[in-house]
Amino acid sequence: MQRISQVELGLMLVLFNFSTAAGFLIGPLTGVAGYQGWLSVIIAHAGGLLITSLSIWYAKKRPNEFIIHYGKEVVGKWLNLVMMIIYCFFFIHLAGMVLRQATDFLVQIYLPSTPSWVIASSFGLVISIAVRSGIEAIFRCAAGFFFVIFSTATIVPLLVGKELNYDRTIALITSLSWRDLIHTSYPFVPWFGEMFLVMFIFPFLAKAEKTVRTLLWSSLISTLFFEVYFLLCILLFDAPLMAHFTYPILEMLRFIRIGDFLENLDPIVVAIWMAGLFIKISILLYMAVFISSQLLKLKDSRPLSFSFGAIVVGMAMHSVKNLIELNDFILHSWVNFAYFVECSPLIYWGISIIKRYVQRSRVSQNVMED
Repeated sequence: MQRISQVELGLMLVLFNFSTAAGFLIGPLTGVAGYQGWLSVIIAHAGGLLITSLSIWYAKKRPNEFIIHYGKEVVGKWLNLVMMIIYCFFFIHLAGMVLRQATDFLVQIYLPSTPSWVIASSFGLVISIAVRSGIEAIFRCAAGFFFVIFSTATIVPLLVGKELNYDRTIALITSLSWRDLIHTSYPFVPWFGEMFLVMFIFPFLAKAEKTVRTLLWSSLISTLFFEVYFLLCILLFDAPLMAHFTYPILEMLRFIRIGDFLENLDPIVVAIWMAGLFIKISILLYMAVFISSQLLKLKDSRPLSFSFGAIVVGMAMHSVKNLIELNDFILHSWVNFAYFVECSPLIYWGISIIKRYVQRSRVSQNVMED
């Protein structure tokens, strides 16, 4: 059953975190936190890593079983069913939001005359095929895409260094407000807490006892790259201007000029970056399909891939009216729901502790009576 190595898991998680953060997080982060966004991200990363680690530590108690199966022994059949439906909805909804963000990006920047539903449907078809191919195929793709994406991500900062205003560096320290730090970090913790999905595929992992270590180094790498790009944008544009950009990194890429033969590098970088979004949406959709197939006791989850892919496309197209409404929803409403879902494995942990305590009390009482 152990079909995924720790290296493959780590590379996937780097893409999983960095793909959406680099494309869609920098603008809202700057609008909320301003110059202290670099510190807010570090705190959000620590919070998300803590949430995920708690889930993994619970999964390690029964490493060869899926929580979908043994959860009913812990919290009861019906509560476990309700929780699994909530998890399934969370992953489908999150996949739909990421797909909507990707669709709006392509329509606004590169394909303004193309209907949104065409782009979303095309993306959904490819993702459904990936999910139908199985979890190993998705992780192998992630490992292959990783080196291409992060080779490009490493080169880009070297090409914009001469455009930066280094006098703004002091504002990264002088603008810190310790009183507002929790407020500016709170909305972004769930972005990193999404890694808790690993607990649902824990029996698939080889050397599962090293999973927390893998989470640590993979999230540190993705956060390091994100911090570099955030600081580049801050030093290039200044925080007040950057907060008004929908895609700050895209604006930064347009400053890159390589001689006279390559003046528009952004389409190349964006095409490579889209592969990271493909991996993230595929993983999220796979989680929903896998949970549903286990609940329905299906031997094969592949028949559900295209139908669930259609649901994701439908949610992407009809959940919100525009990008402004989507960003407002993510920062204010979705955050609280995400906190509940990502922290909900603590319910299983808490009930298992209570049951163990009650069982020990009964045993000790019986011994005393004897």
